[in-house]
Amino acid sequence: MSTTLTDRIRGGLRRTPKPPPTPDTAPPKGFEYAKAPSARAAKWTRIAWRTAVFALLALVLINVVQNIRANNRAASAPSAVVVNADAARTAAATFTGDYLSHDPAAAPTAGQDTLRRSLAAGGDPARMSFAGVGYLSADVVIPGAVTTVDARHAVVAVQARVTIGIPANAEAVPAGATTTPAPVPGRAANATPLPAGYQVAAVEWLPLSVPVVQTDSGVLVDVNGPVFSADPPPAPTTVIETDSAATTTTQEWVKTLFTSYALGSTSGAYLSAPGVNLAGLAGAVTVAGIQSWSLSNPDTAGLRHGTAKVGWTVAGADLATTQMYSVTTTTSDNRWYAAALGTTTTPPSH
Repeated sequence: MSTTLTDRIRGGLRRTPKPPPTPDTAPPKGFEYAKAPSARAAKWTRIAWRTAVFALLALVLINVVQNIRANNRAASAPSAVVVNADAARTAAATFTGDYLSHDPAAAPTAGQDTLRRSLAAGGDPARMSFAGVGYLSADVVIPGAVTTVDARHAVVAVQARVTIGIPANAEAVPAGATTTPAPVPGRAANATPLPAGYQVAAVEWLPLSVPVVQTDSGVLVDVNGPVFSADPPPAPTTVIETDSAATTTTQEWVKTLFTSYALGSTSGAYLSAPGVNLAGLAGAVTVAGIQSWSLSNPDTAGLRHGTAKVGWTVAGADLATTQMYSVTTTTSDNRWYAAALGTTTTPPSH
């Protein structure tokens, strides 16, 4: 049967029946309740995330502020006092030029005021000054490497070319002066020409190790003064109690050490520790005597530290001086060895 237009119209006008109502879903129970989404849980999750974000931002902000404050403190803090290398070389060279000068015709105290000007408080220019009828003058002084000891102390290696003069005959020996010449304008130097009747005995290079210290008035030569040495200075040490027994035991050894050191290398005499070769002084001076010697108890590394007051005589001339040395020692198979030898500096507390 064919569908007429009227039938199609009638069918389209009929109301479509409503779908059956959806039955209410029972609320979750037991384990299903725990799995079910909850508006309250979602709310607390959002709060937790926001709290974590705010805490992270706060930590970042605190860290930035602390870094800024630390940088400001570092920028405003005064820099640590250190010995200026150029100032150290200048002080060492100036002192060396005056130190290696001796006029046999001058008063015994001549030149001491000049040395005192460059010495730190407590230094003794009378002990350092040369004595004798020989003549000594430094015409070239070359400061070299600067070894930092601590924030206030350093040691400068210096090479000095000196002229050594001796009387041509007994009549040329000048009578000792009793007065000091009047000071001249400007910064006086301790230097004089070769006296009449003297002849040049030698022109040679002398190596020195000059300790310097930073003071409120600038860089000055430390109180112990320079020593003849071309070797690296001993490492700085704290004050350690003296070992009287070891000091007595090593009296002859230390004299042998400096006698060998004056002649040259100490390695051939088995006086220096294995691997240590002290250059020595190539015969420029000879030992007049060890005026004092003390040796400490061992430190934590098993090393002992000695202080020697050594009297020197310039080879071929009547010229004498006294210098203070530091000697680091070690022992092996009942033998004493020098691990380092050189100048001494005042402890950091000074």
